[in-house]
Amino acid sequence: MNSFLSTERTKETYLKKISSEPNNTIRNRVNAIKSFEKFTHEKYDKHIDDIVSELKKLKEKTSADQYEETLYDLLQNWINWRLDSGTKASTVIVVFSCVRSYLYYRGIKTDQQDVKQHLTFKKPAMREDHPLSLEEYRTLINGFGDHPRRQSIYLVQGSSGMRIGEILCLKKKDFDCSQKRIKITIPAEFTKTHQSRSVFISQESEIIVRKILDSIIDDSYVFHSSKDIDNARINEQSALVRLGRKLGGIFTETYPSSNTRKITSHSFRAYFFTKAVRMHGENFAHRFTGHRGYLMQYDRITDDERLDMYLKLEPELVVFDQSKNNLEISRLKQDNTSIIALREEVEKLKVERIKRDKEILEQFRKENRIPQDQQPQI
Repeated sequence: MNSFLSTERTKETYLKKISSEPNNTIRNRVNAIKSFEKFTHEKYDKHIDDIVSELKKLKEKTSADQYEETLYDLLQNWINWRLDSGTKASTVIVVFSCVRSYLYYRGIKTDQQDVKQHLTFKKPAMREDHPLSLEEYRTLINGFGDHPRRQSIYLVQGSSGMRIGEILCLKKKDFDCSQKRIKITIPAEFTKTHQSRSVFISQESEIIVRKILDSIIDDSYVFHSSKDIDNARINEQSALVRLGRKLGGIFTETYPSSNTRKITSHSFRAYFFTKAVRMHGENFAHRFTGHRGYLMQYDRITDDERLDMYLKLEPELVVFDQSKNNLEISRLKQDNTSIIALREEVEKLKVERIKRDKEILEQFRKENRIPQDQQPQI
């Protein structure tokens, strides 16, 4: 029964509801809806609105078992339709979650246990991802020698673990250069978890980044000049593909199961994650790279603690030998400065103790508490 308090839930109201989500998330959800619309048209010659209405009628007029059977047969048919069209099994699972979310909004709810019980997904082919080597990393950075800003993108990604989409959304105002290492605060609206988080970047990547920051205003994007972030992402993907073709070898190789390249922008994020796991364990790596479920634990660590952990990890993230040498020299200078400061503090304490001893002895003399023939010579 409709009420004057009710608002009809449509595709348009759904798109308005998700309009504040990251562009990439919105795009994925819209594409999922289009996929389901195309399926209902080809399979049933019906608009998705007609399908939703029919399911609601069935729920009211038939038994629960019959309704569930019809609903899950519909969803299974869509799954099979996507697989038959050549869509990867892993992609089908991701797109299904978007379709399920949209249908839930429209009033067609599905239970997770029922999904497991009634639907069959093709098991995604497991593959062993290619780990980006240090030599490959250097080759790619050198390959972008004529594009310092592009070099900075991948040096920053490999030293921070940020997603490429997060990097391209950054503006100058998100950078804090007042600490030992540049601290970047990623706005919540651009993270996959919808939670803001902070990361640090290496001293090596700072060299180019600082030059860029000095040349732009606070509200400017740091790593591209495009007004559209989606276009910037496409440009970066294309640039990496073009460089891969130029370099050849491993840089053009693809996975047989998916035909996707073995080396992509995600390889730099994975490079950081691997180094972080080896140094500080999985919890730190997940927290720093912004994986869902770990951010609350990460937020309990103070900025000083995060920076200290990052500085211990930094030598493992350095790409070029000269940068590593500079980092080691800087560390040795800092150690030497600490030793000198410690020695000065010890000498200061010695002087203060001698002074205090003299004052005590002088007080004892005034009070005649020390015999004249036993007074020490200071």
